[in-house]
Amino acid sequence: MTKEQHIDFWKKTGLEDWDTAEYNMQGKRNTAALFFFHLCIEKLLKAVWVKSNVGNTPPFSHDLIGISNQTDLNVGADWYDYLNTINRWNIEGSYPDYKMKLHSIANADYMELHF
Repeated sequence: MTKEQHIDFWKKTGLEDWDTAEYNMQGKRNTAALFFFHLCIEKLLKAVWVKSNVGNTPPFSHDLIGISNQTDLNVGADWYDYLNTINRWNIEGSYPDYKMKLHSIANADYMELHF
């Protein structure tokens, strides 16, 4: 695949995950929605990573800050703080012990605040 095809892949699948997140949010499955919102942001950052780097294979990582740091993006401290919040949605949406914690805070007010 060409570099542009790699970028298109990450963008397309990221936007599909956004749709899945919205669908889950409409169904009040907020923990799942947050997990897919993270996945969307991760994939869009990976598209930027491919654009910013010589290679076409972004890191095998879910850490949004780590991926972002390897791109040409110039983001401020507030953005990094928010990426930390979004990182929690991946970890806490994946593992049962953490999932219950995320479930307890992912109420309607929390979802409205973030989306």
